[in-house]
Amino acid sequence: MSTSEANISHTEPVAYARSWALDGIEILRAADGHGDGRTVKAYATPFDVPTEITDAHGHYMEVIDRKAFNRTLSHGIDRVGVFYHHGLTIHGTPSDLGSIPIGSPIEIRPDGKGLLTVTRYNQSPMAEGVLEAIRNGDIRGYSFRGRIIQSNPNRVPKTRGGALPTVRRTELGLTEYGPTPTPAYRDASIEAIRSALQEILASTPAWTPDAPPATPDPGPGAEDPPVIGHSVRLKRLAFAQAVRERGIR
Repeated sequence: MSTSEANISHTEPVAYARSWALDGIEILRAADGHGDGRTVKAYATPFDVPTEITDAHGHYMEVIDRKAFNRTLSHGIDRVGVFYHHGLTIHGTPSDLGSIPIGSPIEIRPDGKGLLTVTRYNQSPMAEGVLEAIRNGDIRGYSFRGRIIQSNPNRVPKTRGGALPTVRRTELGLTEYGPTPTPAYRDASIEAIRSALQEILASTPAWTPDAPPATPDPGPGAEDPPVIGHSVRLKRLAFAQAVRERGIR
């Protein structure tokens, strides 16, 4: 990469993409004004969280300012796309199916925690699969893509040993966002809120009364006795029946 490409300036914005371990995702309920089971609230990125980054710009600590998206959002959100895993396969190659938007943003706004997104998911096979993965707790991250417009400092300082330099992203663009199975940054645990599904699990006899774990049980392996697999299937069937009765699709 040339010196001009590495320069992070206001006049020469460069492409920018980040993926984060989920810090909360929720399928909204009728009580929230969205009773169709297809509206998802999640944070695309946290604010003011120092994160170690190694990329084309160098090795540094990155902080996204809570005002970084203000100017971009002031122009509206109708041009912001929603894609699964940036429209790529898990191998990072372009995906024809993934290039079709899985939903539309209803609201994108910064709050005290991060960039909050509310998205209405489409009735398409791709969107259905992603919604099911969210319900099951299989989605592990959220990501966004845009442009670096302003940073402080403008360029990543060069250091030799010692503490890593800190770069604060003060203005960023937003081209698209969405769920991803492979968050690249922040080795954090998943916090799945999904309030409506928590209630269903608690009221379904075939499930234990404990709240579901942050990382779901992957189910029986090949070496497990058949009785265990049968028990898991019964639990899943009971859960699916409860979901249908609650009208969550």
